[in-house]
Amino acid sequence: MCGRSTSNLSRVSRTTFGELAPHQLGDVSRLCEQELTLDRFAGSIPRIVTRQPYVGLVAVQDSATVGACIGSVAGAGDASAEGFIDLLVVGRAQQRQGIGRKLAAEMERLLAARGCQRIDLAAGSPNGAWPGVDVHYSAAVCFGEDAGYQRQGCEVNMDVDLARAPLDTRAAENRLASEGIEVRRADAGDDGPLQESLGSTWQADWIAEITEALRGGEAGLHVAVRGGRYVGFCCYGVNRVHEVGPIGTDPEMRSLGIGGVLLKRCLAEQRDHGITDAELVWVGPLSYFSRAVGATIGRVFWQYSKDLSGASRAPDWRDRIGLV
Repeated sequence: MCGRSTSNLSRVSRTTFGELAPHQLGDVSRLCEQELTLDRFAGSIPRIVTRQPYVGLVAVQDSATVGACIGSVAGAGDASAEGFIDLLVVGRAQQRQGIGRKLAAEMERLLAARGCQRIDLAAGSPNGAWPGVDVHYSAAVCFGEDAGYQRQGCEVNMDVDLARAPLDTRAAENRLASEGIEVRRADAGDDGPLQESLGSTWQADWIAEITEALRGGEAGLHVAVRGGRYVGFCCYGVNRVHEVGPIGTDPEMRSLGIGGVLLKRCLAEQRDHGITDAELVWVGPLSYFSRAVGATIGRVFWQYSKDLSGASRAPDWRDRIGLV
């Protein structure tokens, strides 16, 4: 059954709309596995985006969950609060019935009521599945543009064939050791000192992801340390076990090869765990990763947002008015 109805949602035809109840997350997971065919481990996406405070809506037909929308707020209580539609999925047989449009419209209303002046079609970090809308989910791209979302930018993931990538780091690690830089896998003893050391250099979202990697069962984190100070890190498995990121090197220590060593150590560990292809998420500069490990451009995401403040932008070539 569906959770209690929200004020602006009602029964339309055979579809009931209401709040997402915890016991329905399994149904949403199965729906993602069925419909999100470009995503590996798609069934894990509801678990990822609900690790943070969230707003959830579902559409139900004849006791079956046929659609879901999950959103979140960054900077809640702040004048600059930003809303995210982290997940919107509708079963194939129920598409083009207005279900996704109704779920998204109600999510926009709920996020606006929480103070959001802007809503992004992306998952908020660190509990995010995507940085935008995969360009090959054509229905999602068309939906976002028809719903008034404006394209803002682009992010890409890169793929690494772990059977072919050059992952030996012994010589490079010896060279770094001669310069007083220790490279190793992080462990429980790093929890606390690591975040304190990196906090002055790296954004809070990345520190949260590093902490997830340090404490997560399937995740991994490798670090570089010099003189008791953490000068580099690379994570994998923060959200899904085949994903790599974030990765970073202290600005004062770049050009020493620290990042490449950390990256290769993470990729080698993934390979040893049976993963054949890794995905570098939301990554750049592209040329660096192409040279270092033979990474190739994989998934491409367009970033969309909607301004709820009433501010408008000048029309540009993307506007279809007069073209259709």
